Amino acid sequence: MKMKKILTAFFLAVMLLFSLSASAASLGPKIRVGLVVDQYSAELSSAGKITVIDGRGKKVTLSPGRHFISVKGGRFYADKKKLSGGNLSFVAQNASQPVLVNRKKYRGALTAVMTREKKRLTIVNTLPVEEYLYGVVAKEVIPLWPDEAIKAQAVAARSFALYHLDHPQYEGFDIKATDQGQVYGGIEAEHPNTTKLVKATRGVTAVYDGEPIQAFFHSTSGGYTEAAVNVWGKDIPYLQAVKDDDKDSPNYSWTKSFTEAQLERTLKQGGYDIGKLQGIRLLPLGKAPMKWSSDRGTSGRVKRMTFKGSRRDVTLTGSQVRSLLGLNSTLFEVTIGTDEPDSIDVSIKNAYGYEVGRKKIPIDKKTRQGMGTKVGDLRLFAGVKDEKVFFVGGGWGHGVGLSQWGARGMALEKSARRKRIIIRPFSGTIIGAFPLKNVTEPYGHG
Repeated sequence: MKMKKILTAFFLAVMLLFSLSASAASLGPKIRVGLVVDQYSAELSSAGKITVIDGRGKKVTLSPGRHFISVKGGRFYADKKKLSGGNLSFVAQNASQPVLVNRKKYRGALTAVMTREKKRLTIVNTLPVEEYLYGVVAKEVIPLWPDEAIKAQAVAARSFALYHLDHPQYEGFDIKATDQGQVYGGIEAEHPNTTKLVKATRGVTAVYDGEPIQAFFHSTSGGYTEAAVNVWGKDIPYLQAVKDDDKDSPNYSWTKSFTEAQLERTLKQGGYDIGKLQGIRLLPLGKAPMKWSSDRGTSGRVKRMTFKGSRRDVTLTGSQVRSLLGLNSTLFEVTIGTDEPDSIDVSIKNAYGYEVGRKKIPIDKKTRQGMGTKVGDLRLFAGVKDEKVFFVGGGWGHGVGLSQWGARGMALEKSARRKRIIIRPFSGTIIGAFPLKNVTEPYGHG
């Protein structure tokens, strides 16, 4: 009887271990997320005690409250306590009182590594990919969007993460927690609905030629996505320009204006002292898909434009112009002219023709046509009073890959499904569990 109890206990222990292993495996491989990258210091905090383990295994206890991890003279410091080695681990002594990094709570393990010739540090959060996605998807889309749009975002984010695991770019971690990687907010960013839908797509990945794809995504395309080659100069077979349905986006269209002086100053601050701005050269925006040109991509996004100055002319890429001027995207037309009035001043006269008053009649902004002239091949300033440069554009982001508002638009269609949404911008990809087994159905644009 005693032996039977022992065997029963052993069997239950094995089953529990198997269950835990299977559960861990279902969460996918672990990913290292750079939370604080190449900084001189970072804040750690906890309601409980924190154990810091240095590179030599030495343990230091930090009291409850706020502390600062820094690098000085090639050594780690926890506040004023000198530590050894080139890496640290941070462990909460009480699991119910977790360690926070810059006042944010994260799943998984927290470590620090030295960077920049032992002058700076990077804080790394290591956790399973699926749990990482809980804190990504809720930051990248509105959690109460249609389910299929959120699922599409989950598949894209998972594919992007797995791609970075297979293509190392950084030393000590795999992906940044910012828009330079994927925006990741940790536990407090999670939302029950997005977490539910991440779980519903667990393991589902977009794959091209047997590998997870670099599934770029952006907020709004402005009606047409762009091919990667026209944005970054590299042709990626599955990142081509396609028509998009994102008219409901608040950033579908936008306008930003600058005076000559503002543009001159901004260009100079960016390292381009052209003197007095005399004109702008940019081929006009046509209807997508546009034929190839040196100035614009398939969607019409600007690849290059020229500012003509009294000292010199300077030609910049669309991405450079966007960054320099703080534009929403590189999909824009340029006009030079004056501001439209918000209203028309009308004279009110009596029956005898004498003016008895004046009235301002507002102009409906939706019907305003603009008072500028399109730049075209070359447009010079006329020198009239209050002359400005208007950037009239559409979309938000680089325009490559999945448009989040476009996915929402498709999800609202009765016929839309996750596969169709996710593969539409990713030409020739396959959607399925990764590593793929017995999946042979290719998908085109949908």
